[in-house]
Amino acid sequence: MEFKKVTLDDIEGLKKGLADYRGRICDISPANLVFWRDYYDISVYLGDDGIAVRFGDMDGVVSYWCEANRPLIEKIIAHEGGAARFSCLSQEETDFFFQNYSCGELLHERDWDDYLYRAEDIMTLAGKRYCGQRNHINKFNKLYPDAKFVEITAQNAEAVKKFCYGYFHEFGRERAEVAGYEEDLLYEQLDCIERYSQHTLVIFIDEAVAGFSIGETVGDTLIVHTEKADTRFAGIYPALVRAFAERYATEGGYINREEDCGEAGLRISKLSYHPTEIRKKYSLVARLK
Repeated sequence: MEFKKVTLDDIEGLKKGLADYRGRICDISPANLVFWRDYYDISVYLGDDGIAVRFGDMDGVVSYWCEANRPLIEKIIAHEGGAARFSCLSQEETDFFFQNYSCGELLHERDWDDYLYRAEDIMTLAGKRYCGQRNHINKFNKLYPDAKFVEITAQNAEAVKKFCYGYFHEFGRERAEVAGYEEDLLYEQLDCIERYSQHTLVIFIDEAVAGFSIGETVGDTLIVHTEKADTRFAGIYPALVRAFAERYATEGGYINREEDCGEAGLRISKLSYHPTEIRKKYSLVARLK
């Protein structure tokens, strides 16, 4: 069983392999796997019998992901000598493993759960519970009536890169260990914006970038991978959140705004949009029964 280290050239193959994925987990998406390929030493198996992902370093442990595909799961278990760790599993996938295999070492960390929302909720922000976000957006529209919302293109990507540098270096934010990797790969995304082929939206105020979002659709779910904005522009984040959803979400579908990584501010913000589900992710070791 051959796993190939993921490169940007694999984006189309990953899109094809994950076209029917319905786990709604942000980690299992084409652009995310390409983006974090070096940080987690990601490789992929793309065969006639399905798709499988190998994470060479998930907290120092090798683990795999594949859907509820018994022949492929059993091939991975055999490849690992009789027992294999699987990670980034949804609740439904975890249930499948427990029903069909001898499982142990079940792990779950709240900090890495995804925030899942009904698309219509974020697209409309309707109802009393979203009055705060609507007020912020109204303030933004009043203060910046000429703000432009456009897609990121090869023509404006350099302006977005300049904003990224300011975001990571000049806005006074505490710089986490992973921020350097994220910054470098955002520059790669922006340099290769057409090859990544994602959903993008950038806000220009007075001809300068004030914020942007990048994401992709997998199955019935719009996954928001990147969301950066200059909070000196009052109301910019709610304006960006709704505008991105309005442009790219599908009625009847979902929006995944990823995890909060245990950051208190992010947790408060993500909860304030009233998720329909905190989408749990599990890791386990599986053996044949």
